[in-house]
Amino acid sequence: MNKNMNSGLDHFTDLSGDYGAKALAPIKEHFPELAEYIMGNAYGDIFQRTTIGSDWKEIAVISSLITMGQYEQLGVHYVMALRVGMTVEQIKGVLLHLVPCIGAPRVISAFNVLLDTLEEIREKSS
Repeated sequence: MNKNMNSGLDHFTDLSGDYGAKALAPIKEHFPELAEYIMGNAYGDIFQRTTIGSDWKEIAVISSLITMGQYEQLGVHYVMALRVGMTVEQIKGVLLHLVPCIGAPRVISAFNVLLDTLEEIREKSS
């Protein structure tokens, strides 16, 4: 593993905790090259830059994933958003502001992922 890969994995783990580890596990097992690329480039480089704050990074990623209709990774990024200090109300505010741009159906799907993610977080903390 290279330095960026290790740094990226540490950064990803700090941001996403057990939730992220669970999401990353099948990728690491079945497609390690992809995991290395994501950890080394996204989390080992881009996500560690300081041009914008961590909350803005998550707003950008969450908005992009929803716009593309890619809901599968949303849970991890909701967890990350909460861990960098965003509130559920702020995340819901981001979702609301997406409605005029991308439509209610995608936002409803994204909100359902948020509800599922919050439920999973509650269950783990119980």
